[in-house]
Amino acid sequence: MQLWKKNISKIVDLEKYPIHDLQSHKIKKIIEKCKAELENDSCSVIPNFILPNSLAVMRKELEQQLDEVYMSKESINAYLYAKDDPSLPKDHPKRIFMNRYNGYLNSDCFAKNSEMKFLYETEELLKFVSACLGISPIYRWADPLACHAYNVMEPDGILPWHFDSCEFTLSLMIQKPEQGGIFEYCPNIREPGNERFDEVKKSVRWRSFKS
Repeated sequence: MQLWKKNISKIVDLEKYPIHDLQSHKIKKIIEKCKAELENDSCSVIPNFILPNSLAVMRKELEQQLDEVYMSKESINAYLYAKDDPSLPKDHPKRIFMNRYNGYLNSDCFAKNSEMKFLYETEELLKFVSACLGISPIYRWADPLACHAYNVMEPDGILPWHFDSCEFTLSLMIQKPEQGGIFEYCPNIREPGNERFDEVKKSVRWRSFKS
């Protein structure tokens, strides 16, 4: 019996987003749009990138492994630290903490034939992201636990506003929330050599919990 072999054409809507042919006129226009949005807003949204059937497969593979998801609650600052630093002023953004409640299905738990794992490891996706960023070469994250993990939230879950530990992040929403699920970001709030702590403080202050 011959096993069905995964193909990117069954996962990504190549009619709308022909990432397998970066020389096509259509994908060049999309790349330029993404580059402009990243330059101006630090974020670009690509709607309906994944085909509905593939999204259903991804949801199913996660649902089948929900017992392996580790959920946790803690208080973190915008830099993903949970430990306070009393040497800093009390109103420093590194001392402003927010509630976090979410969990992850780590990448090393994924089945070898996982739809998400397959997509993450395709050269087509890697080269498309590289073109949108205007950076070449780029490399896949080598962390075996977090490189393509599923982020899971309960109805009262939250992942507070924060700086990622990577230079850039690609996120795929595989299930829309019935309500909530607001994605917030602050364009160009900091730059290398200038953390702009006062601006960061404005962003996180109202999100912090009252102790």
